[in-house]
Amino acid sequence: MTRTVVVRFAFGIVSEASRQAHLAVAPEAGIPERWLTYCGVEIPANVAEVSAQPSGMPCMGCLSAPGGPARPRLGSG
Repeated sequence: MTRTVVVRFAFGIVSEASRQAHLAVAPEAGIPERWLTYCGVEIPANVAEVSAQPSGMPCMGCLSAPGGPARPRLGSG
């Protein structure tokens, strides 16, 4: 079973064009304070939508990231 989930900013937090569906790894227990996506974007948990199923426009950076979460990008989230 994979722990990869789809994470994006909740409706009304950012523009619709910025609500890309990112990939992140869910912790074994609980919810992280910030979701670190495969492409390096950090999404605070209190403004995130999380799904185990694909939903929304996919982030191409996450889809092409090799092997999991990246280091956070400056100015992300």
